[in-house]
Amino acid sequence: MQNQVRVPELPGKSRLALERWFYKLNASGLLFNPDDRPESIISIDTGEQLFSAAECRILNESLDRLFEHHGDTVREVALKYFYKAMGIKPD
Repeated sequence: MQNQVRVPELPGKSRLALERWFYKLNASGLLFNPDDRPESIISIDTGEQLFSAAECRILNESLDRLFEHHGDTVREVALKYFYKAMGIKPD
């Protein structure tokens, strides 16, 4: 596990901030399902927890804020970036 925090801080609570946050997670190879708690995510390569305690704190606080302001749109944006990462073009 790295000591450096790899996840972005949430830049705000706007729709643009939501989009930008998931864009950065995707670009860093750290995209995950927002319904999963970061503490429960395990790296397939190492079998270890993917995120450090500091990263989990940032992710949980960011997700709580995003869900509070955007509801299900959080899932829609995350899915959009998942499709992009997988090379899937939605209908």
